[in-house]
Amino acid sequence: MILNSDIAGTGHKQLVILHGLYGSSESWSRVANLLGDEFTVHLIDQRNHGKSFHNPSHNYSDLCEDLKSWAEFHGLKEFYLAGHSMGGKTAMFFASLYPEMVKKLIVADISPRSYSSLMEQDDSVKFHLNLISLMKNMPVTGMSTFRQASEYLKGYDETVRNVILKNLKKDNERLTWKININAIFENLPEIMSGLNPDDFIDNKINTPTLFLKAANSVYITSNDKKLTEFIFTDVRTKIIENAGHWLHYEQPEKVAAAIKEFLD
Repeated sequence: MILNSDIAGTGHKQLVILHGLYGSSESWSRVANLLGDEFTVHLIDQRNHGKSFHNPSHNYSDLCEDLKSWAEFHGLKEFYLAGHSMGGKTAMFFASLYPEMVKKLIVADISPRSYSSLMEQDDSVKFHLNLISLMKNMPVTGMSTFRQASEYLKGYDETVRNVILKNLKKDNERLTWKININAIFENLPEIMSGLNPDDFIDNKINTPTLFLKAANSVYITSNDKKLTEFIFTDVRTKIIENAGHWLHYEQPEKVAAAIKEFLD
């Protein structure tokens, strides 16, 4: 099965963007539109998200092979690759497996490290655990309007409400999920996993790589620098000021400018 994707822009350079957990091809549309004069931007729905297929398996091996199949289907042999959060992890793994296909790599607000070992104390992991549990237990089958869903969520943080509402759709006069909640819930440890440094002792990622760190986010820490520089031979970091983890929503102009500067 081939992933769903949308296109923004008509530029001569090919840029593929992978959304994060709970996202979709729409997530990066504002950034894509700002890049459209120079790039043809391919906005992908990763498996179990958006309009792409659902599958009980969800790990980075799956996501990389999905991307390779998508690229081959569309005749893209080489392209620039960007990914946010889960999509950033996919992009890093993909560049390690298929370096000949990635001209340059952009990783948005995620580290190569595994977050799984921090299940008990990491705030970002707790956020995901709480969010997916809320979605799993939300009585969506009894709702017929988005207003009902919004009313149910009125006591929750705006970010949580927005993420959940964007993952609902109307089907036969009833609300249902776009996202495959069960697959995400069952595979959350896989999603939180990272690149194993032992795999990169003699096999570095040589693709020129830019990490975009959101200034107000905890997903990339000062402790990640050593691991990143061990895995990547050509890497730099740019801080996006006044942005949290969803930097592409909060500062699309700054993110687009950073991408353009790096890919020029």
